[in-house]
Amino acid sequence: MSRNYVGFVLAGFAFIFFLLFSLYEGSNIVNDPFEWKRSTPFTHLLVSNPIFPQDIIWLDFFVYAIKFYAVYPIMTLISAALLLGLTIRNMNKNKKIYINISGILLGVITLYTSLAFFSAHSLGSTVFRYSLLVIGLMLVLCASYSIFKHKTSN
Repeated sequence: MSRNYVGFVLAGFAFIFFLLFSLYEGSNIVNDPFEWKRSTPFTHLLVSNPIFPQDIIWLDFFVYAIKFYAVYPIMTLISAALLLGLTIRNMNKNKKIYINISGILLGVITLYTSLAFFSAHSLGSTVFRYSLLVIGLMLVLCASYSIFKHKTSN
């Protein structure tokens, strides 16, 4: 097994591990009905007024974990960014400019997500927002550097 695949396996395992722990910590929203109005945006898309804990969908567990238990969601975000970076690096071995442009596009989407969708109502959401901002900047800068390096080497 080559070193590239070991990195993929470790990053994938870390992503799944941290995602499961994030969802476990976010499941505390079931015991906090006063927070259902502010921390269940995905449930409110499907159910207008959730009454029972079974009405809450699992994506809202992640939102609740971001707001109040931010360590594992941030580690999930970092491992997902690492997995994405390894994928882009592995695909970039042929020096295709389209891979770098997709990296810039994903970075811009991440930057837009950090600026548009996350409000700073709690410390966890603030830290998650800044983590998204840093990861988006890193994606854009790394892909731009790779394009610049490729253009100057020709």
